[in-house]
Amino acid sequence: MNTHNFGTLRGAVIDASLSDNWSDAVEEWQVVGVEEDQRRTGICVCGKTGLLYLYTIFNRQTQQSLVPIGSQCIRLFEVDELNTSVNVLEQLLKLRAAYAAGDRVDLTSEYFSRGVLAYLWENGAFPANKFNRANGDNDYKFLLDGFNQRHELTENEKRKVWVLVNKTIKPFVMTDERLG
Repeated sequence: MNTHNFGTLRGAVIDASLSDNWSDAVEEWQVVGVEEDQRRTGICVCGKTGLLYLYTIFNRQTQQSLVPIGSQCIRLFEVDELNTSVNVLEQLLKLRAAYAAGDRVDLTSEYFSRGVLAYLWENGAFPANKFNRANGDNDYKFLLDGFNQRHELTENEKRKVWVLVNKTIKPFVMTDERLG
């Protein structure tokens, strides 16, 4: 497996950016998708081979994409928003795999984080319905509170969590276009 080449990465990023310097150019990018390649045939824009996660990043100003790019190279940007996106998307891929395998999924740190819950909320995973008083924000806040709790949930709370995790979040994650 080849290691990454920072010079190649730097050149590709700057060539596809408005800015001609690295520190400004990296601020122009956002992570827009990821695919998992179990065969590890992906080759990063920097030249590194054997990628498991093939990310797509998009430059909002030039409308250009770089794909595939590995998570290690994205982390070299040293942009918190990009690092958070990488972490959340990897967690969502693991969550999707668990759903696909028929594994039991609970509201625990094995599959969820505050970032994952925020991503789900920000991307419309919680539609308004009669059970959340016509406001999907209530479901997000309920799950966030449940995730943060340090005591056992009540039986009613457990049932509501199960419904949200398995009937609301599952279909959203299984069809999320950002997850390849």
